[in-house]
Amino acid sequence: MEIDTDTIYAESSPKGYGGISTIRISGVQTVEILRRITLCDVWPPHKQIFTHLYDQDSSFMDQAMAVYHPCPHSYTGEDSAEIHCHGNPVVVERLLNVIGSTHLARCAEKGEFTKRAFLNAKIDLLQAEAVGALISAGCAAGTEMAGSILDGGLSRDVLAISDALTHVLAEIEVSFINEDMDLNSTSVLVALSPLIEQIDELLKGQDTATNLYNGISTTIAGLPNAGKSSLFNAILGYPRAIVHAEGGTTRDIIRERVTISGIDFIFHDTAGIRETSSGPERIGVEKTIENLRASDIVLYVVDARKGLQPDENRWLDLGKKTIIIMNKIDLLDSDNMHGNTQDTVWISAKHHTGIDKLTSVMTEQFSSGLPRIFIPRHAYLLGKARDLLKQASESIESGLTVDCVSIDLKSAVHSLEELVGKEADDDILHTIFSQFCVGK
Repeated sequence: MEIDTDTIYAESSPKGYGGISTIRISGVQTVEILRRITLCDVWPPHKQIFTHLYDQDSSFMDQAMAVYHPCPHSYTGEDSAEIHCHGNPVVVERLLNVIGSTHLARCAEKGEFTKRAFLNAKIDLLQAEAVGALISAGCAAGTEMAGSILDGGLSRDVLAISDALTHVLAEIEVSFINEDMDLNSTSVLVALSPLIEQIDELLKGQDTATNLYNGISTTIAGLPNAGKSSLFNAILGYPRAIVHAEGGTTRDIIRERVTISGIDFIFHDTAGIRETSSGPERIGVEKTIENLRASDIVLYVVDARKGLQPDENRWLDLGKKTIIIMNKIDLLDSDNMHGNTQDTVWISAKHHTGIDKLTSVMTEQFSSGLPRIFIPRHAYLLGKARDLLKQASESIESGLTVDCVSIDLKSAVHSLEELVGKEADDDILHTIFSQFCVGK
């Protein structure tokens, strides 16, 4: 893909009022634009300069800090600059209009700065996608997952597998030409086996990857007055929800995010479920059921004195995983209590008894660590490469000669190279970078 030589500019910080807003410029006209809007001719590289900003009539607009990064030592690999002005939308818009009025640059498209970084080989395609994922992550685990890809670790592992596979292919092709070189099937199988294992390791944790990236949707449900809001407050550590002896107090769903052992849980305190509800309470119950179906974990709260009622069983399988919470054990005799399991935890939300055990059971559902692959394109291409290698191994084991499986091996290499961007076409790049915001 050809690199666009236009100089581009855009606001890189979020729109709105704030302490500082950042305008980014990239391209061959960067220095000239800086000179025109600051009336300053000298721009030393990589040094923050306090300056004044002027419009096309040389009228003062704002004070700012600006930095110039010459090619190739910049984010995009081109001459680039960042201007940090005061965070007023009127000031920012005026500055953008002044830059545009120079006719030296055009407004950047979505993701164009990062796209240029990729095209100029400052980052590969895995890292470029990680930039977008890092910006969009809604929880701490998501930022850590995206950051691990941006750091280049996944790229190195993928390229190492690709290089090893290319070496196997080279040996196969040499054996075609050199009759004295005997490449037996066993040696190829031995070479492919660890590569398949490495890809399987990269794909580990796929079933929970999206949930961990976005945060674990956790719904607290149960019959009215089972102690759902008390549990909600106990987990949060402060009284977020109203607690009252009268059932049906909670009608609107209350949401809070809590990080437990490095995993982000998005808690939803819901209205008590009961068939006889009506009016606003019935609407709350309908929202509860809708929330249950979208939940990664359901904490189903039961009054331990009454036990789980037969008609409650229908609510237990609506979420992906349900943990039954036997609450109000402070009102029980010890003889009536049973041990904790992965599916049932005994607590007293009022006295915060058993809350640590509950959170431990919740985090154990995701205790294998953060998955390395969470972006669908990455999972698809790695899975495709793994399947091709398995297919090649099975073909060899069934008696086919190694030269017959070279097509599968070449296709696997192609998938890995597409993953890091060596084989990415224009349509793929457009799809990826169009999901970015303008200014990144």
